[in-house]
Amino acid sequence: MENPACWVMTECPQGKILRESLEALSAGLAFQKQYRMETVVLWTGARPEDAQLDYLASLGVRRVICLEGARGEGEKEEALLFGLQGLYLRHKPQYMFFGASPRSLSLAPMLAALLEVGYVAKATYLRRVGDTLSLTRPSMQGALSEVLRFLPPTHGMASLYPRAFDVPGPSESLPGEKLIPEIYPLPQHEERSQNWEVVERTLEPAEALDVEDAEVVVAGGKGMGSEANFALLQDLASCLGGAVAASRIVVDIGWAPKERLVGQTGKKVFPELYIACGISGAHQHRAGMKEARHILAINTDPQAPIFQIATWSILGDAPQVVSQMIRQLRELREAN
Repeated sequence: MENPACWVMTECPQGKILRESLEALSAGLAFQKQYRMETVVLWTGARPEDAQLDYLASLGVRRVICLEGARGEGEKEEALLFGLQGLYLRHKPQYMFFGASPRSLSLAPMLAALLEVGYVAKATYLRRVGDTLSLTRPSMQGALSEVLRFLPPTHGMASLYPRAFDVPGPSESLPGEKLIPEIYPLPQHEERSQNWEVVERTLEPAEALDVEDAEVVVAGGKGMGSEANFALLQDLASCLGGAVAASRIVVDIGWAPKERLVGQTGKKVFPELYIACGISGAHQHRAGMKEARHILAINTDPQAPIFQIATWSILGDAPQVVSQMIRQLRELREAN
């Protein structure tokens, strides 16, 4: 029997819900308001704790299905794929949304192919037109946008473009209903063919983290003064679990490699926090980072354009401010 619901795959490795999953959940909750259909969390990872369930309830979630055995580290990806297939065939939800995490981006198209339902990748916008769901995604390197619909229009799966949807916030107006997760066991490995398995999972060190994937980006410009001072940014990024980026002039003089360039001719980033150290904020640079959720700007020039878009501003010498931030962050870490 078909279920008028929107399911959202939610990953929680190491006890923390991924930002990408929260973005997908935000899309699902917004979709719920348009269509008046239930948003269901498909929880993958260790069983949710009470605090996590309370958090989901505060967002407006009223149903959680926990895939038993999807621990997120080392289990057969194939088991999760076929577990999702069995769960879908049993309940037949109308839509499923996936975040832009590596695992979701891998599983979503394979699941859609197994179930023979429509699939849209990199969706940036969802809208109800009559009784039809329309999805928008960028094409031609962002110069154009496509408007897509599922066939049939009442069923489909979509993975979302990174940072296209905000992380949802708790609502005090929602009733504090207690969520009790429904447990669904994954099939045993031996029940399926041994096509692939996860051999190892490794956390990427901060110095190797791509600036496009980082939640925190620490960017430096000519105002850092020297290559030695610029190297301080890696220490700050490591303290914050972020990545180092650079302005055009810094790349040109050799303080940073080209793959760290953020700007009109470099990479576009959408982090939670962008720390601009000694960057004036010319139009070319702002084109690559202006969509950051929060911007901390550090500069000695009170008229620097970066201050016009900054959430917080520090008027001061960037190397000195960065050194002090590193020292205080390390002291805080030691104290805790």
